[in-house]
Amino acid sequence: MRKRLLGLVYLAAIAVFAWSNLALAQLPAGVPRNETLIVDQIFRYSVPRNFNLWIAGPPSPTRQALIMDTLWYIDQQTGKWINSLAESEPAYNADYTQMTVKLKIGVYWSDGVEFTADDVVFTVKNLMANPGMLWSSELNSYVASVEKADNYTVVFRLKKPYPRFHYLFTARYNAIYMQPKHVWEKVKSPFEYTFWPPVSLGPYVVKDADPAGYWELFERRPDWQRTVPGMLTGQPGPRFILTIFYGPDEKKVIAMAQHNLDVLMDLNFEAFRTLLSRSSTARSWYKEFPWAWPDEVDVRFFGFNFEKLPYFKNRDVRWALALALDIVELQTQYIGGVARVTPIPQPSTPLHMRHYHKPLESWLKELTLELDKGERFKPYDETVPMKIADWARRQGYSVPDEPEAVKALFGIAWWKYAPDIAERLLKRNGFSRDARGKWLLPDGSPWKFSILAAPDEVDVFRLAIGAADQWRRFGIDVSVETQERDPYYTRNSVGDFEVTSAWGFGGGSGATMAPDKWPFIQQLHSRFLQRVGKPAVGAFGGNITRVQSKALDEVIDRLGAAAPGDPTIVELDREFLKLWTENMWTISTISFKKFITFDEYYWTNFPTAENPYGQPNYWFMGSRFVLPYLKPTGRK
Repeated sequence: MRKRLLGLVYLAAIAVFAWSNLALAQLPAGVPRNETLIVDQIFRYSVPRNFNLWIAGPPSPTRQALIMDTLWYIDQQTGKWINSLAESEPAYNADYTQMTVKLKIGVYWSDGVEFTADDVVFTVKNLMANPGMLWSSELNSYVASVEKADNYTVVFRLKKPYPRFHYLFTARYNAIYMQPKHVWEKVKSPFEYTFWPPVSLGPYVVKDADPAGYWELFERRPDWQRTVPGMLTGQPGPRFILTIFYGPDEKKVIAMAQHNLDVLMDLNFEAFRTLLSRSSTARSWYKEFPWAWPDEVDVRFFGFNFEKLPYFKNRDVRWALALALDIVELQTQYIGGVARVTPIPQPSTPLHMRHYHKPLESWLKELTLELDKGERFKPYDETVPMKIADWARRQGYSVPDEPEAVKALFGIAWWKYAPDIAERLLKRNGFSRDARGKWLLPDGSPWKFSILAAPDEVDVFRLAIGAADQWRRFGIDVSVETQERDPYYTRNSVGDFEVTSAWGFGGGSGATMAPDKWPFIQQLHSRFLQRVGKPAVGAFGGNITRVQSKALDEVIDRLGAAAPGDPTIVELDREFLKLWTENMWTISTISFKKFITFDEYYWTNFPTAENPYGQPNYWFMGSRFVLPYLKPTGRK
């Protein structure tokens, strides 16, 4: 497979490509290349020129950081808290039933209207008045009233004590974006309104956009100093930012090698290596193996649709599927050996391994599964990282020998590859094999299911292909259903899948902030459960598999009642991780890694392992505090 993909990359090297009326080598008139940062738009917008980011749909890969804003921000790389539109941190009363917010003075919308408390109050009331809009359910669950005390002070009165209410307005990837009251108060149909052209609260405005959805051009506001990034950094940043969707990886490689792309989100392993061979100015987070940025705070997983295929409700079936996977082969042959494995729904960043993985390792080692006649099986395999390290050495890569250093590079461990145990778990639940060794369901019909995956979401797709290969080898008729990213996210949300290769779903957490999984798992409470066909509720994707558990509800309720900083939070986090893992409600595989790749031909001072001043995810809200620090090289 690797040779085939390499061949595709090289064959594409002679291609001539352009999207819509924008040619690669020719920017619009008046837009000089050396003043323009060109970034990978990641996907083509299926509904072009739609800046209504308050309705459910695919994520916005760049827009929120350029034109949106929220109250607070925590940088994923440094853990730094930043007061964004808020002048200071939230102020609660003694019993956490009231939160007061002081706003920055002197922030303006791009049309010259000052941002004030009126915008905050309107945004919250507008979202609450329109169930189905993002954050509507959460706000309606907790907000009794919201009002302005003065032009720069907002007071929230809550229905019950809620010490984490400010999390809804605190961005890692996103949060509740503010709406311009003077624009949105005239909108009669908020679900149909496209907010085009958008009035910006960020340092950029939309200059032009492709009606076919392939590109968008942003220009720095003349009054960029009246935006939060301008105030906090004092730096203007690039004059223009062009986001463009080039298509598959081979075209991104060509574009960056020709200096027509400055930043891209991700590549497959082969494409990245090809790019390095063709460009002396391209690099990722690390200069050498494993190259990719490893600290994205989410997890890749396989999720089961508990409503569509009821047999997935059987814990033994889920564990059997996990034990029929060879994680070493998945991580090396399909991912290139550059990611950390994780047996729990928690990313393996250095901080999280310290708070979660290592403290839970003794529990993981003792975790047992019941087989026939009271026999017990311990599924944990602590040799996994060493096996990956051995593979890396055979490829000629330099990796450490010390076990703890190997774990830091590849994760603590995973589950044993034990197809024999998987077979015993299935047979004791009425599954059987036919004469050809193919698995049959308890009713005697062939066992088959499909995995939903987005080809342009590299690891999602690679892991789906790898798992399908391995499960077919085990005797299950598994296919991979590919879907473009936009409908892929929609189908996940409404439960239109059998198995999904996905990310997030309670697997996230802050980068280096105090551990607290509640913002990511509260959407899994049964009070937010939606039946298949209705969009899952929650700003972090929602309960897409429709898992439901009283024990899970109880942990989430206890965690929600604990105030930030409470020492019991990390213990409750671990209780959640144990509960999720022993039930194998999803099969966690690897932590996010991203071949976030920069071309330093026109621009320098990107965040890297040697200069980690901020998170490199330009599609996150945090890029608003990184983009201003990029420096032009002076090349024309």
